[in-house]
Amino acid sequence: MSRSAAGGAIVWLALVAARLGGLTRMTLIDLLFLLAPLVIVPLGLALIAFDGASASRLRGAAVRIQPVGAALVTLSFLLPTGVLAAILGLGWLLVCAVAALAALADLVEGRSLHPLRLAPAAALGFMAFGAVWLVLSRAGIAPLGLSPIVVELTAVHFHFTGFAATLMAALVLARLQHERGTSWQIALAASLLMIVGSPVIAAGWATPVHVLQVAGAIVVACGVIGTAAVLVFRCTSLVESTPARTLLRVSALTPLLPMLLAVEYSAGRVFGFPTLDIHVMALVHGNLNALGFSLLGLGAFSSSGRR
Repeated sequence: MSRSAAGGAIVWLALVAARLGGLTRMTLIDLLFLLAPLVIVPLGLALIAFDGASASRLRGAAVRIQPVGAALVTLSFLLPTGVLAAILGLGWLLVCAVAALAALADLVEGRSLHPLRLAPAAALGFMAFGAVWLVLSRAGIAPLGLSPIVVELTAVHFHFTGFAATLMAALVLARLQHERGTSWQIALAASLLMIVGSPVIAAGWATPVHVLQVAGAIVVACGVIGTAAVLVFRCTSLVESTPARTLLRVSALTPLLPMLLAVEYSAGRVFGFPTLDIHVMALVHGNLNALGFSLLGLGAFSSSGRR
């Protein structure tokens, strides 16, 4: 684990303790989001390697400024929503923008859109998109007639499902790239589904074609479950140590319920049948995805010492 991720974990646990002690007004969704810049993103950035010189330099720059961006966005959540909170949030957007530029440079230098290159690039692009919504949330801006909680949850989604889960699919694909069996085919399909799914969900929120929310949720769920299946059955090929393999297996079991709930929630909103409250969704879907699939999974890959 990188020093930034380890330090971020300590800060995040302190924030959780402060919230439980009534010392801050942070919500569960606030804390879920902050797990990304403080822990998930530094873990993920350390696992991404680019071949091209420009892409490598930009990735290195993103890694160096990540702790500063994470500190600024954490301070942003200690303030009421408004101009100052949004300005602090821009520090995190800068980190994500530099990382996304690194991904774009890698695609240009590599002259390839093969999923081996496209999946990690998409993960970083999703993270940058989520950072834009984070700044909107901290500014108190709710575009497209969305509620403030949906704006913040959009930032959460694109950091965890968008960045972390897509990166997990990319890591699995990369470590099986010399195979052409069933596991490779499932990993390839899962990566493509993760690349496509989140933009489809976003289109469902941004356009009158709300059924795209359901379609996108199904696509993402299939991508995550496909990745999880490969993690369970091929973990010995993905990481070397027994503890890392155990973490991968546990992480693979955690997204099954939240993915089904995500599809059910999207369908309920679109078709009008009773569904879970959005706060319950954040508690169950958000926590299991963030703490289970993303944190344990990236932690396992990080502990293996391979990129």
